[in-house]
Amino acid sequence: MRKALPLLIAAVLLRSSTALAQAAMYDGTPTFAEGADIGYYLWRDGGKWHVRWTTKGATHVFSGNIASVGGEMHKLKRVDPESEYRVLYPGRARQVYVGPRGRVRVAPGRAPVVASHEQDKVDKENDHLIVFTSRTTGDIDGFDFEVDDSTSELRFALEIGGKVVPNLIETGKNNSHPRRDPLVVRLK
Repeated sequence: MRKALPLLIAAVLLRSSTALAQAAMYDGTPTFAEGADIGYYLWRDGGKWHVRWTTKGATHVFSGNIASVGGEMHKLKRVDPESEYRVLYPGRARQVYVGPRGRVRVAPGRAPVVASHEQDKVDKENDHLIVFTSRTTGDIDGFDFEVDDSTSELRFALEIGGKVVPNLIETGKNNSHPRRDPLVVRLK
């Protein structure tokens, strides 16, 4: 028993330092630019977590969820909520053409394509789960949240166009790529 105790203490300290090192790789803002990069960008600033996504101009659907284990998430704040309705593509008015024989032809117009609040959602389902889906075209969208001290783990499941894309996720000031998605961050 006496020989096992130091090994047990060493194992607990190693796991604790590994969790702290893993959480530390999320510290600091990653480098990314609106309209120039595509993917997710995750970082921690003190007690606040930040989740952002952007595209290179093409429309992509970003969706996923973040779950907390052992503690609660709070202070969810949407970033770049824009207005409830955002124009994605402008409309076109009807065109009236008069042909060479005096015939009048009307080309139909097109209504603008808008992203409604129903298409872009960031919701806190309960104290342990944030669910989101967003159509993004060249701008930066995202949200911020905080977790309480009893949270031991965060699980990020992130998709672009319904596909898991760990190579398009960057974390912390070093723009590190996780090895897999869902991404599990141990905090304790």
